[in-house]
Amino acid sequence: VGAGGGGGIRRPPKVLVNPLPSFLDNRFPGPDPHVAAFFLPNGIVLSQLRQKLKEMGCPTVLWQSQLLFCGSSAELGQQRCSAIFLPDGCAVCWHMSRATELLVLKLAANCPGPRRGPTHWAKFGGPVPFERMEQLGLSAPLAEERLDVSDAPAGVITAVDPQDGSVKLTRDPLARASHQLGIALGLAVAVRLDALERQIEAKLEDNWREISKEAKKTLNLTAVSHRIFVMETGLHDLRYELNSEAGFVDAPDLLWEHALAERLYDQVLTHHDTRRRTAALNERLSYSLDYLHSLSEHVRHGYSVRLERIIIILIFFELCVGLASLLPGMGGLHGGLSRTPTPPAPEATAAPTADGGT
Repeated sequence: VGAGGGGGIRRPPKVLVNPLPSFLDNRFPGPDPHVAAFFLPNGIVLSQLRQKLKEMGCPTVLWQSQLLFCGSSAELGQQRCSAIFLPDGCAVCWHMSRATELLVLKLAANCPGPRRGPTHWAKFGGPVPFERMEQLGLSAPLAEERLDVSDAPAGVITAVDPQDGSVKLTRDPLARASHQLGIALGLAVAVRLDALERQIEAKLEDNWREISKEAKKTLNLTAVSHRIFVMETGLHDLRYELNSEAGFVDAPDLLWEHALAERLYDQVLTHHDTRRRTAALNERLSYSLDYLHSLSEHVRHGYSVRLERIIIILIFFELCVGLASLLPGMGGLHGGLSRTPTPPAPEATAAPTADGGT
């Protein structure tokens, strides 16, 4: 407390997540200078994953069932590392080696949960850095993002380099975890967008190839119309997924009361250019939906033309039948065929008389 009227109480900065106990043991490798975010094919049941991490001796914090923060332990095989998990399938690993990342992702993949939204995520092309996960029967991450990490000078706050995205992480143990959380949430948005971007690109490419074949089929218009409907539904699902996550880009509720963590979050999004990429994907989806709408109108026009032709053919046959009944020759023939001729009546003969006269 300061003396006189100028005195006051200096409050410590707000802490989003209390720092976890740091595992230090020189028998294990030290922290690696990077942070990596992964997007798994399925969601994660955080309570189940937390129990498994506790059994391995890892300190954990579960925040309102929305975020799981864990530290390292001897069973993880590395010191001074941590991880953050989100229920939608995002995992952010701080200072972990490839082997430790593989172990953590294996634990997360063994706690699958449902994911919000109608989109069924699938793996499409691209390099996969975790071939061993496939060999173990686990789904490899759909996307991955990495940033270099180093310790900031003493007394300097955390900052994200606007050029290369490298992170200078504060040495203050009280603020370090909160800053890591802000950066991790930004990386979660970026890696989710990366996976969705691949999903949309692959979906549009498949739709283009398929609709090019379907457009040539004019005999079975019902099948073509159904395929267009399925494609439109799939694109609307992807657009929902894209824009429902766009609301998450503005500012997560968790960071509203921590200005620096929110700023770090925004810096990560700016580095990955998420807003421009989201707008570009929306434009591509709009173009594809407009194209499918044009094809759908073309199919409806084909239905109308086919119906008109059927009606014209039926009217033509009806006219032919009517004309056949009106023509003289055709009418006589038609009447003769419809009536059976009556045989002539035999002439009457008189009965013979008794003397043989008639």
